[in-house]
This record gives sequence, structure tokens and C-alpha cells, in this order.
Amino acid sequence: MLVIEDDEPKQRSIVGYLREVLAEDVEIKTAESLSSAIAVLSDGNVTFAVVDMSIPTFDFVKDRRGGGQPQGFGGADILRFIDSETVCTKSVVITQYEEFVLPRDGERRDPRGLEAVLRSELDDRFLGVIHYSGQHGAWRQSLCSALRRVQLLVP
Repeated sequence: MLVIEDDEPKQRSIVGYLREVLAEDVEIKTAESLSSAIAVLSDGNVTFAVVDMSIPTFDFVKDRRGGGQPQGFGGADILRFIDSETVCTKSVVITQYEEFVLPRDGERRDPRGLEAVLRSELDDRFLGVIHYSGQHGAWRQSLCSALRRVQLLVP
């Protein structure tokens, strides 16, 4: 499993929750940028990816500048890579954003609208968009539902 998230508290929250609900033998890797995510996905050993939509191109180096600015729709590039370059990786987007401006037409979409756009572009291994909130736990149930669909979580 791969969690692609550059926000450290959000990454800790997601990974911590996954460690609570998944079997101990499920390996959870993390990536904090487009380039590091693609490097892990290229190995071909990722069955499920949790993808943030806004990520930098490269990893930030602590105490040094670099990495680039988060790309508002950067997660879509990862999803396209999964769609075209992997065989069995399933994915879900988990985002804190209430609204997205689509690069292709400048239209604003909420997470449900984003899901519709992504579903039209990607194959059925894309399982949907989950709205994350550090204050509310509804994202946990949505993530569990996706994990059940890919048989990583027993009902």
C-alpha cells in the first residue's frame, strides 16, 4: 500500500488509521511528491494507493529549499500513471479541499464533481474521492469501504 501525501500531520493521521484497521503484514509505504510516488509505483508492488491531489513535483529537503510548490491537480498525474503504467494498482483520492479548479477548463468542482471528472478519464481501478477532515471522522468510513472493495479489509 502507498500513501501519497506531503502534509505531515495528514499523512500521520491516514497511516496511523491504516495501521489500526489493516493486518500487521500489510506494508504501508509513503511518498511526499509526484516523483517519489512514481518511483515506488514503478516497482509494481503496490496494490492500493491513497493519493492526495495537491502535491509537489519533488520531495522537499528539510532545512533546504526545493521540491517545488504543491500542484493543485498534481495527484491527477499520479492517477494517470497508475492507470497507464500499472496492472493491478487500485486507487482512491483523499483530499481536504472543498473545491478544485480544473486545469483543462477552469471550472470549479467540489469533491463529487472532481470524482465524476476522474471517473471519466480513468479505468475502474479508480475507486473515488474521499473528503478528509481532521475534525470529523467520516473519511475513515469511506476509506474502510474502499479497502473492503479491494479485499484489504475483511467485512
